[in-house]
Amino acid sequence: MFLIYGRQTARIKKFTDNQECCKNCRAFDMEIKVYRDYYHLYYIPVFPVGYKTASARCKSCGEPLRSDSVLKHYENISRTAFYLYSLPILIACIILGVVYANYNTQKEKEKLVNDPKAGDVYTIRKQVSVVTTYYFLRLSRVNGDSVFAYHSNLEYSGYVSNLQQDDYFVKDDEMWFTKAEIKKMLEHDEINNVDRDYEDYHGFDRIR
Repeated sequence: MFLIYGRQTARIKKFTDNQECCKNCRAFDMEIKVYRDYYHLYYIPVFPVGYKTASARCKSCGEPLRSDSVLKHYENISRTAFYLYSLPILIACIILGVVYANYNTQKEKEKLVNDPKAGDVYTIRKQVSVVTTYYFLRLSRVNGDSVFAYHSNLEYSGYVSNLQQDDYFVKDDEMWFTKAEIKKMLEHDEINNVDRDYEDYHGFDRIR
């Protein structure tokens, strides 16, 4: 893969100084620019590097100002622009977004498990030793504290979100759980996902 990275210079601040006199035209109109180098990856700034540097020119005649104390002052008061940390900020935002989305998903899953309805489909994760498989349970009916479900005909070696074309729920093999048992399955991360109000393409209405 072709990796584009490097070091560039960005102007982080611009000032107008009316205190310093131009030695060439005697105007009090200096333009101060402050710069800082930064590393980039695919042209996205990663982090600043090195020291801030300032340059000054008379806006009237273009004569540079050669006063180290003045330039140093503007370097000191110039804050490094936050966009020079764009890549870490972007990564942090993505991580926070994933965490927030996962939190909402877990809360919604907990809400559905606490209020089971006929037709709900649970994606079940089963782990035996180091082998993890997945299958589906479709709730057939809820009677008081009892929850009845149909088991999918197939089990899958990886996570799936819908039944394969040749898979279906087995009507003659109805399973029984208590509401406390399915809550415990959720606590043990056995219920990977809960679907309600799903579309036809999921295949969750195939019962034989």
